[in-house]
Amino acid sequence: MKPNQPGLGAHVANAAYTVAPTARRLGIGRALGEHSLREAKRRGYRAMQFNAVVATNEPAVRLWTGLGFQIVGTLPGAFHHRRLGFVDLLVMFRSLDDIP
Repeated sequence: MKPNQPGLGAHVANAAYTVAPTARRLGIGRALGEHSLREAKRRGYRAMQFNAVVATNEPAVRLWTGLGFQIVGTLPGAFHHRRLGFVDLLVMFRSLDDIP
């Protein structure tokens, strides 16, 4: 976890996660996400943002929207997928106001 931008954007947290294919569907991604939201709040961040969620990664998009993130931007063709070619990246954002 780190500031999404240095200086004037440092109040927004950013992080990145990858769950190994053999460990998927065990709740690890959700546990990481929930922990990160609490930890970001504890560290004094006001929001959290993911700059590069691959749009074709439906489980990730479902996870983050299920944890309260909204898609606030789309970067057309910004990710070169091994099988699908160029696909969109999503920018996802969530306020931490309601995190205890």
